[in-house]
Amino acid sequence: MAIGNIKAGKLLYHLTRLSNLDSILEHGLVSRKLVKDNDIRFSDVADQEIITKRTELGLDEYIPFHFHPYSSFDVAVKATYVDEEFIYVCISRENAKLNNFKILPRHPLNNEETYQLYEYEEGFETIDWDTMHTLGTEDRYTKSVKMAECLTDLIIPPNVFQSIYVKNEETQKIVEKKLKAKGITINPPYVNIGRWL
Repeated sequence: MAIGNIKAGKLLYHLTRLSNLDSILEHGLVSRKLVKDNDIRFSDVADQEIITKRTELGLDEYIPFHFHPYSSFDVAVKATYVDEEFIYVCISRENAKLNNFKILPRHPLNNEETYQLYEYEEGFETIDWDTMHTLGTEDRYTKSVKMAECLTDLIIPPNVFQSIYVKNEETQKIVEKKLKAKGITINPPYVNIGRWL
């Protein structure tokens, strides 16, 4: 996906370790709070400071998605854990809209003011798409906009995933095998190779 197509994109992106896929296929994609409360095996990619702040704001009750796979969070995580393999679990924006996902037009931890959760359609129109599409050096505001989030407190079962992006054909085969073992044999979800992984 080219950076210029973000607003017109069809997917939402959730970055996670490949090692979390078994747990996700077993329990669905769930919020950090549900992971903790139910002692679900899961390896987090966010640093402890971010986890603490999100918990204080009550955002641990939501699963966060980004509007593209190029956010500074995603880049930082992949740079920090260079020896680990990551995947993107994606759902369709239409599905998010139909299921009343919320939107944060700017990343809540980069803002000095309090954050506001919007209903999907209002939040989508509130996003500063011109800034979202900018390239090059990013100031604090730009980074914050590029990390706008779409959130849900629902459990998302694997058969609702639109796609899972992986880094190469070898991982594609591993993921397809895991899906098949869980009886998920009808597309979607599609298992695609993403050049940004």
